[in-house]
Amino acid sequence: MRRLARISSLLLLTALGRTAHADDAGVGPNPSPVPARAFAPAVVDEPRAETPSAAAPVVKLSGYVQAQYQYDQSSSDQLAPGGTPLNQNHFVVRRGRLRVTADWQSWQAVLELDGNTVRGPAASLQRAELTWRAPGGTREKPWLAVTAGLTDIPFGDELTVPQDQLPFLERSAGSQAFFTGPRDVGVRIHGTLDWFRYDLAAMNGAPLDERGGLPSLDPAGALDLIGRLGVDTAPSDSLRITGGISYLTGRGFSPGTDASKAQVVWRDFNGDGQLSDGELVAVPATAAVASSTFDRWAVGVDVAATLQSALGVTKLALEGALGDNIDRGLFVADPVLAGRDQRGVTGLVALTHDLPWWVYVGVRASLYRPDLDLTDPQRGVLVPASPRYDVISPVLGVRWSQFAQLVAQGDFIFDTLGRNAVGTPADAANNRFTLRAQVRF
Repeated sequence: MRRLARISSLLLLTALGRTAHADDAGVGPNPSPVPARAFAPAVVDEPRAETPSAAAPVVKLSGYVQAQYQYDQSSSDQLAPGGTPLNQNHFVVRRGRLRVTADWQSWQAVLELDGNTVRGPAASLQRAELTWRAPGGTREKPWLAVTAGLTDIPFGDELTVPQDQLPFLERSAGSQAFFTGPRDVGVRIHGTLDWFRYDLAAMNGAPLDERGGLPSLDPAGALDLIGRLGVDTAPSDSLRITGGISYLTGRGFSPGTDASKAQVVWRDFNGDGQLSDGELVAVPATAAVASSTFDRWAVGVDVAATLQSALGVTKLALEGALGDNIDRGLFVADPVLAGRDQRGVTGLVALTHDLPWWVYVGVRASLYRPDLDLTDPQRGVLVPASPRYDVISPVLGVRWSQFAQLVAQGDFIFDTLGRNAVGTPADAANNRFTLRAQVRF
């Protein structure tokens, strides 16, 4: 029995050894080839990298900062009635702009924000527009485009140049008087047909003041109709000529006056500080004057020639405009209270030259006649007056590539805002000097 048990154990161990060798045949150092599909797991779709689509929006972020120091001859360490500081000699952030542009097929959306310290720290919306471009043109020069929102006012050439690309620090005085800012809320139809340019708009008629601190709502419901028709041609490779005519028609708003009560006023004529005979003056009551609207219009023309040579790029620009009751920024027109229309004319001549080594120089002479029909009482006689606000502005700039520049500009102002010893209008001492640094990104 013992011998039989030993033989049975030996036969069992031999069988188990053979089975183990057969099971290890596929996992040893040199496994037998096995079809891959025999052990393939269930098919699972792995996430694939997204490829940019031609229809996907293209978003671009850009902007610039303008920091400056200004010296003003009329500056005073005093407060105006109401508490407004009269000091004008200070550092200021003139503009800090951030723009987001999104392009998608035939559509473009632009949002631009601004921060400045001109009238204290202020932040505002400077552009919010949506543009549709008709098929068949280029993205930069569509033959037909429709823009709606807070967008450019199409009047003249100087008004439509972006503020960071102006050869001079600010627009001319007449342009700032006619338009307190370069943008308004409305809708534009514009485009390019070879050398022909057109830009037609219907707008609120309340240009946005980019300095902030003032309301820009239009109390009059009538819209301003504005347009410019122009040309842009290149007679040769080195010469470019542009020009156009502009027109504006709309309605302004006169706020009227409140009613007043009858009252008695003491006027100390002899200056003795005591009540004397004849120093009590009766002031009768006045009725309220209702708000009303009035017509306004303006027509302008502009032309510019740009010549490129071995010495750099030279540009000569001329622009002028005539308007009726159009002043909204300097000598604000209100023909209802004045009892007559206020005709004004503005013009400028500007010459700039960009040298090949990142330096440019220029000079601009601008004139503004705010009221061509004004009279002035002198010795009891009304005589024609000639109010003016003329400025000569030399400029010198240094650029570092296309991203940074330092510009110095003087403004020599000739006006009739002062009075001489006998009380007649005279030139006020209000010349300015400005040094500005600008960086784009």
